[in-house]
Amino acid sequence: MKKLKSWLGNLKLVQKMILFSAIAVTVLWMGTAAIFGCRVSWVYNEKINVITEQTVKQTSNYVNTEFNNIINLVHYSAVAQDLQSVLSLEVNGNRRDYIQAQSIIVPILTQLRVQNSYIDSTGMKLNESWFYGDNYPMNYNVNDLMEEARTSPLIYWSKETIYNSGTGNNVLPVILRVPNAQFSLKNEAYMVININADRLESYLEELEKSLNCHLLIQDGEQVIIGGDWDSKWDETNYIVNDSPININGWTITCIMDRDVLYQDYYDTIRWMVALSAVLLLLYCGADVCIAKTVTEPLRVLTHQAEQFENGDFSARSNIDGNDEVGQLGKSFNSMCTQIEEYIEMLEAEKQEIARIEEAKRKEQMRVLQAQINPHFIYNTLDSLYWFSLSDKKEEAGRLVLNLSRMLKIGLSKGSDSIPVERELEHVKNYLEIEKIIFPDKFTYEISCPPEALHYRIVKVILQPLVENCIVHGFQNIDSQGKILVKVEIRDGNMVFRVEDNGCGFTFSEKQKKEAHNGYAMLNVQKRLELYYGNDAKTRIESVPYEKTAIEISIALKRMG
Repeated sequence: MKKLKSWLGNLKLVQKMILFSAIAVTVLWMGTAAIFGCRVSWVYNEKINVITEQTVKQTSNYVNTEFNNIINLVHYSAVAQDLQSVLSLEVNGNRRDYIQAQSIIVPILTQLRVQNSYIDSTGMKLNESWFYGDNYPMNYNVNDLMEEARTSPLIYWSKETIYNSGTGNNVLPVILRVPNAQFSLKNEAYMVININADRLESYLEELEKSLNCHLLIQDGEQVIIGGDWDSKWDETNYIVNDSPININGWTITCIMDRDVLYQDYYDTIRWMVALSAVLLLLYCGADVCIAKTVTEPLRVLTHQAEQFENGDFSARSNIDGNDEVGQLGKSFNSMCTQIEEYIEMLEAEKQEIARIEEAKRKEQMRVLQAQINPHFIYNTLDSLYWFSLSDKKEEAGRLVLNLSRMLKIGLSKGSDSIPVERELEHVKNYLEIEKIIFPDKFTYEISCPPEALHYRIVKVILQPLVENCIVHGFQNIDSQGKILVKVEIRDGNMVFRVEDNGCGFTFSEKQKKEAHNGYAMLNVQKRLELYYGNDAKTRIESVPYEKTAIEISIALKRMG
């Protein structure tokens, strides 16, 4: 459930609208289709049952009527006075009586064939003599049937069709006892009516074609007309309807294949499903269009909000309308305008503060730089004065030259930073001045890789450190002092190292604090902090009576 909620939560609004709408419509469609399908099926079943029952009933009525007509026609002929008059004749062995009976019976039998088209042929047995209608003989063994007919009270219906070679048709024999008021075995009479089974079956076949069914006549034990009974005709796959033939107790059975019978129903269902699918697709298309109509302004508004969030403060909504989305767009524009004005105001204040801070920083740098320059110039001018008194013109000239070069680099047209190469020249000029003043006190060495020369550094950083070496490191020595100025690039930083072999000191906390807070060192640290912030670090190391070293590390990314 949590995964489902998470999945739904990650869907876009248009996707949620389409999904929920599709689910609702699908459920509604399926429910309606199920109810409608059940209703249609029930109505169709009722209609089919009514139609099949009516059809079978009409067929059975037709067959029953035809059989009744035949029996009535035969009965009327049998009770006619002419036929009754010959029943008492001695037709066996008496030629005159036989001819007289034949002259009466044969026309009656012939007339029966003419009066009903379902009668294939006729015959009559009087005592042991047989009489047949003209032109339609009975050419089959009827003796077995006569034995069975004697056990019937009045009418005997054969349950099997017999082929009559005289007419070339299959016939269904019906044997009627001729009523006789003076009945005896001597004048026993039976009329045999052969119903044309082929004609009756043709009639049933015509009905089968029109009804798409199978019709047969059966007596509950065996099929008489219509083929054999197939055990596969169960009510699962077939609809079976029976209707009785009252005259003989037989039954007309109608067997309909459900697939054939329900073909129209299935076609209707398929058309319904196809039409529903088309309507569902049309609805889904309309639903997508409606959903996009609703969500597109929100998507545009969301995109504009993201633009505004990413810094594009000119983003504005172009959504029109007076609905909720339109009001939201207007509110968004108003909010953006207010925020943009507020940001512009803050930006102006920030720039003003930055300008003031920059001015303060430059002023502090200027003050600190001014503190360095006078201090050194005073010492240099004092030395120049003594050289002039001592008539050391060459030394005085060199001193003035190096001093002018130092001052030129120190001024740098008002810039706070200079290339490393120029900073090293500045230190060299200073060391040359000190060498002129103290020719035997120290030597120096300056080293720097070529790739470091073009980087820029805040100016006059190294000279105060070198001055500390001379003033404090060499205060107790008159010769053999050595100063090393080394520049190297290490781990993304540029490292400046100033080292001397002076007196050094014991690195107690008090001394460490004094070393860091000395005038020259404090001046350098302040300027580094103003210019580089946390990207510049200093480190002091000292070994008593051996050396003192100061390292300044500046991140290359800040050195331009």
